[in-house]
Amino acid sequence: MKTRGKKALLSLSLIIVLGVGATALGIVYFIRQLNDRKNQLAEFILANPVSAAVVAYTFDENGELVDDGYDLFYNADSPLVMASTMKIVVLAAYTDAVSRGELDPNEKVEIADLERYYLPMTDGGAHVEGLASLGLAAGEDGFARDQTAEVSLDDLTRIMIHYSGNAEADYLIARLGADKIESVMLAAGLKSHTPIHSTLGVALALCNHEIPSFRADHFQTLIRDVSKGDTRYLEHLVELYLHDQNWRAAQIEFMVSGLYARTLAQTTWSDQLYVIQLLPKATAREYARLMAKIASGKLISSEVSTRMQQKLESVPSDWPLRLLFYDRFGAKDGVTAGVLTLASYAVPKSGPQAGHARVVVVLTNQLDYDLWSTQLKSEGHYLIHTDLARASGVFRKLAARLPELP
Repeated sequence: MKTRGKKALLSLSLIIVLGVGATALGIVYFIRQLNDRKNQLAEFILANPVSAAVVAYTFDENGELVDDGYDLFYNADSPLVMASTMKIVVLAAYTDAVSRGELDPNEKVEIADLERYYLPMTDGGAHVEGLASLGLAAGEDGFARDQTAEVSLDDLTRIMIHYSGNAEADYLIARLGADKIESVMLAAGLKSHTPIHSTLGVALALCNHEIPSFRADHFQTLIRDVSKGDTRYLEHLVELYLHDQNWRAAQIEFMVSGLYARTLAQTTWSDQLYVIQLLPKATAREYARLMAKIASGKLISSEVSTRMQQKLESVPSDWPLRLLFYDRFGAKDGVTAGVLTLASYAVPKSGPQAGHARVVVVLTNQLDYDLWSTQLKSEGHYLIHTDLARASGVFRKLAARLPELP
């Protein structure tokens, strides 16, 4: 998870709370910048009904929609790339397995076993941050220096949610198995969700030392196969990385030597937007219902929901948002090329919906590089969320324009 934008919100909160180090004019300028970012993303959403979706509404104690006039459903039923937001489903499958006694959250996992799924340079530093949160140092390649160290299964899962660790997610996906994840998806009502598969496989398809340059025909075939549920090629790459030591060593050398960076620099933004179609897709409506059920304690069981709440509501980088805007806030975002997504529930402190339980899902795909990078730096998907949760600002703008859309 990128935290620069939330660090900006932290700066604003310190200015407000401490009242030092900034003039009133500076605060006004800062707030204007944040509003500009929200409006830019809102305009993209309105102009791109095929590649963006928004759902926001108030829900009751059973996680059901409250018909209070403060709801938005924009392109709610079109499957879009979720990026790391899909890790909510992996969390649900894990917590369900724990509640049934199928997994022990205190089980110790050797770092070496976990890091079999770690591919350097592909997670924005999430794995390294996660290790640091446990007091474990990493080398320049991102692997733990102490390969004899152990982490609990629950800490591993926390890293997946709090820092968006891909290796942690892929380890859990392998431990849980496709059947378990699919059964939980069905129980959660995620009927439109495409199968969840290894992030490592997609990363290896894009960052492959055997195919160092982008080949459109190769990815056209691969995307077509994956869209039909055929992930055998991705699974083959994962098997090579896990079990063929020579292949793995060559791949890691490719990633850390600078060859990968040069290859990626030669890949166009359009090519990267094309490749991310390999990632799982889902709809905003179904994820909104998922989050409302989690928040209300009605997803699968009270125990499952409570365990999920504990992870989703304790993300360290979210505390400025809770300080400024919410009495309660649980969320998971997703970031990859051209994609910013966020699924959340919240109880806002102010605005027309202050004190009410709200669910907000924002999905944006196919952003051009300039807009994507600008929004990423400011965490625009979190900024727009504050208006959607409170039913103010951008919420009113979207609501007013929706009737005009075809």
